[in-house]
Amino acid sequence: MEKKKKKQKMRGILEAEGEYIIRIAVTVVAVLVVIICIVLALLSALGVIGGSPYDYLTFAILGGTGIYGGYNLFISRRIAKIEKYFPDFVRDLAESKKAGMTFTKAIMLASKGNYGELTPEIQKMAKQISWGASVTEALLSFAKRVNTPLINRIISIIVEASKGGGSTADVLEAAARDAAEMKFLQSERRANMMSYIIVVYVGAMAFLAIILVLCTQFVPTLSGRTASLPGIGGGLSKDEVIRIFFYASMVQALGSGMVAGVFESGRFTDGVKHASILVFITWIFFKLLIGDFS
Repeated sequence: MEKKKKKQKMRGILEAEGEYIIRIAVTVVAVLVVIICIVLALLSALGVIGGSPYDYLTFAILGGTGIYGGYNLFISRRIAKIEKYFPDFVRDLAESKKAGMTFTKAIMLASKGNYGELTPEIQKMAKQISWGASVTEALLSFAKRVNTPLINRIISIIVEASKGGGSTADVLEAAARDAAEMKFLQSERRANMMSYIIVVYVGAMAFLAIILVLCTQFVPTLSGRTASLPGIGGGLSKDEVIRIFFYASMVQALGSGMVAGVFESGRFTDGVKHASILVFITWIFFKLLIGDFS
């Protein structure tokens, strides 16, 4: 019986760690895509295969940022939905404690309720507890899976309340109010920062507009005038100058995307999706409006 209980507990731990394994797998896939595209770019530059090396380099950036950024966007939206129902969950725990239930029974009861995206996480906690894990282990495992400041803060309060005596129901009610207030402040901050994100995108588009004017109006004239001046740009053709602008635009797109992520949530990881979008726009811009420069 004890052996079976340990096996079930280990199964619960593995299930709790599943999301970290998925994140590692996504990161590995993104890195592999980047490496493959870089190798193709080198082969293209050497003339072994067809295609433009600049396209392959773009695909490398899009592959890495697109895969990781898409996964991060999915996780961020899921966590936002979890946090939306989290104050209700804590409030219901408080009500169950007032009714005289233990934390174990309160979580088991909550696992049968409807908390949107939070419901599967509560059910995971209930499973871990039924497999022999303590309430503290189940709560900390949940906090580790979601890993946001709001969840970590409230879970730490709940864990301390479960260890201590006194009126834990009052502590849980205060934690529920705190969670609701923190969620409101996060939503308000995100709404206020949206205008700054728009400014980042407008700035990126303005940069591309300037590049378009330079490449279509000034570069052809400049290349022609300096062609007869060795040592003063005479070695740079029109295509070479456009390539420099292409590299600069890609760096600007990546940097602007990361800045947009910081404005959005304060994390660079949330800027990966913005970087992917801006890199794609930049690549399409050069393809359609500037033309071939390989």
